Amino acid sequence: MRTLNLTFLLVFFTLTAFAQVGIGTTSPHPGSMLDVNGTLRIRDLTLGSNNAAKDSILVIDGRGFVYRIPTRDLLANMDKSLVKANFSGSTGVNLTAATQKLLVFDNEEFDINNEYDPLTGIFTAKRDGIYRVTGSIEQGSVTVGDYGLMLYKNSEVVAQERYLNVGVEIDITLLSLDVAVSSPYRKVSTLVELSAGDELSLMAYSFVAVGISTGQTESYFTIEQVR
Repeated sequence: MRTLNLTFLLVFFTLTAFAQVGIGTTSPHPGSMLDVNGTLRIRDLTLGSNNAAKDSILVIDGRGFVYRIPTRDLLANMDKSLVKANFSGSTGVNLTAATQKLLVFDNEEFDINNEYDPLTGIFTAKRDGIYRVTGSIEQGSVTVGDYGLMLYKNSEVVAQERYLNVGVEIDITLLSLDVAVSSPYRKVSTLVELSAGDELSLMAYSFVAVGISTGQTESYFTIEQVR
């Protein structure tokens, strides 16, 4: 019994002196206060509240070290898609009669994962997920005819706003004046499920020749991965 007590005291004071414990490792200097070389199993944990998750979360880095970080920092560093682009305004965007044209928004405000190509107008998803897509264009000249905006996933239309422009002709002292009655804007907003490699693009269509405004607050698109 005396030998056992002496052994316990020796181990106790040794651990206290070094203040580091290694489990499953023969290294005399563990890499942390508690260094576990192997799997970790915890049989009983107290269930935290939703409010606790708002404060901080335990994460494991590439070396296996466990850290507590603020939840807001975790959300800020999530590698999710976030894109906004519009026209630079350096060149006009015109549609000839009865044509559909790919819209190339050549001015990126931001593109977190580098998934949008401002040279081709194509967004290519890097990972599976649900994405919120919005787009807007403004008619730059008065026309009467079918006019719209379409969102394509690969080669399939997944959302569109397309209807007939209505106008009236006013004769003031024999001078003809065309006035648009319907809205000059066409907009789309929807959720799209994408797999890695899927492509998104916006197309404009007009039955008659028309110009599209290159104003950055009128014609633009955004993509946000929501999950």
